[in-house]
Amino acid sequence: MNKYIGGASAFLQGQRNQFWLLALVIGLVYLPFLGSEFFFDDIMFFGGAAKYYATSWFKFDLRWFPYASLGWSVRIFSDVVPHFFHLGNALVHFGNVVLLFVLIRRITEAALPDAPRAVIARGALLAALIFAAHPVAVYAVGYVVQRSILMATFFGLLMYWAYLRGTFSGEKRWLLLSIVSYFIACFSKEHSALLPVALAALAMLLNEHNRLEKKTLWLVWLSYLGIFVLVVLRAKGIFGSPYEAMAAQLFEQQGIVAGTPMLYLLSVMTQAGLFFKYLFLWLLPNPDWMSVDMREQFIPGLTAWLGWLGVAGYITYGAVAFRWLLRGGSKGLVGFALLYPWLLFPIEFSSIRVQEPFVLYRSYLWMPGVMLLVPLALLRFPQRRTHLAMVVMVLLLIPLSWGRLWVFADNYRMWDEAARLLENERVAGADRIYFNRGQAEMARQKWQPAALDFERSAAISPQLEPIHYILGVAYANLGRYEDALVQFDLALKIDARDDRVYYAKGMILRALGRGEEAKQQMKTSCELENAVACLILTGEFRRAKTKP
Repeated sequence: MNKYIGGASAFLQGQRNQFWLLALVIGLVYLPFLGSEFFFDDIMFFGGAAKYYATSWFKFDLRWFPYASLGWSVRIFSDVVPHFFHLGNALVHFGNVVLLFVLIRRITEAALPDAPRAVIARGALLAALIFAAHPVAVYAVGYVVQRSILMATFFGLLMYWAYLRGTFSGEKRWLLLSIVSYFIACFSKEHSALLPVALAALAMLLNEHNRLEKKTLWLVWLSYLGIFVLVVLRAKGIFGSPYEAMAAQLFEQQGIVAGTPMLYLLSVMTQAGLFFKYLFLWLLPNPDWMSVDMREQFIPGLTAWLGWLGVAGYITYGAVAFRWLLRGGSKGLVGFALLYPWLLFPIEFSSIRVQEPFVLYRSYLWMPGVMLLVPLALLRFPQRRTHLAMVVMVLLLIPLSWGRLWVFADNYRMWDEAARLLENERVAGADRIYFNRGQAEMARQKWQPAALDFERSAAISPQLEPIHYILGVAYANLGRYEDALVQFDLALKIDARDDRVYYAKGMILRALGRGEEAKQQMKTSCELENAVACLILTGEFRRAKTKP
């Protein structure tokens, strides 16, 4: 079995050129965009949570490892510029690509011992290059706070590599590394909890190479199970529930009235169909079908045939792939490659997803195994034109990823793209896209288009207080003061304790010459701890005292 597992130093020496090529491609894709601004959850994280993670110790908090790494980076470099954070994500992505290259080569060589090693090596390299330059991967690498999914993938792949090395060589120390890696993966992103399921399929495929006794393997798998149970307990309130903050409002938008068990079933039906969209975008990464916020129709009821079609397709896909896995050899590898995302995806069934039903960055964790199809394709079609086609594919992926990163580099471009991809304005969550594009337009002082977007958002979700507040601000900047007051009053009917609304209303009333009313609004805002309103009231009091 030593022919599969060589010394680490000798292996690294032999793969140096391949590693440099992988680093070159990742640098070519990501280095020009290190200065891209923070967006969305990045801003919220660095606005407060980063300070907590910079000084906290590990207390079995979910996602502690990636968030702590970001917090430490803030302490060392500050968060004034984003360069170091984007560079950190690119480095983790490089680690994932290297591990993927090593794993694909080892798995393919073990499953197909008679296949030409040179072809397998080239196939593994091309597979790693495709993953390195893939546009969908940008949604994880370019989104700083998604270091969680990057680190979960890294330690998941390390878990697999260490397990194979331990079972192939009979050296138990590697199994300890596998267990620790699984633990870190789960506490980087709880979505990696099902990693042992895919590993079990891989162990079945390569069982003939196992040199460890059953007792040792039982201890390893019991350790995996213990970590899995721990993660499930820590994720209580997320798994099996509508944990998303806006879930109730979004169900109301679609007219879906049902208890949690029924909503859970409808969510499973929705996600089963979306599995194929994830897979399709990795196989055919058309940027015109991608955005940072993709709105998908939630299956409205049990009578929706599209929901049952998704469930039937998902079950059939898994059954066919598992049958191929059991046949071993090249068909077994194809089966495992197809099963890999299928076995990890059920974590999407664990929660009721309506606010974010389709999120591309999460697929980064599930898709490395699919890359096994690349060396298999080269073995099946060894002609030079097949190799050339793969190289051309990598070269085409690079500008596609640049296009994704160019969109990410500007908050307005990002949300404008999401709005243009909306097929139906009434789909659940569309209000968030218009709301965020409107905020980006306000940052550019484009008050009229901002107001139009906020009006669209308010028409979709009139029950959301922040929309009325920000629409009022947009109207105020357009000089439409009476319209602004109407929106502020609507906001206060929904939430009478928003100090910002009283302050903004006071400023409008002052501009209209209604001083006493303005003062009353400022007083209420100050009582709700708006510091600026308190300063204005203090200034007016001092001016009143100095009058003769």
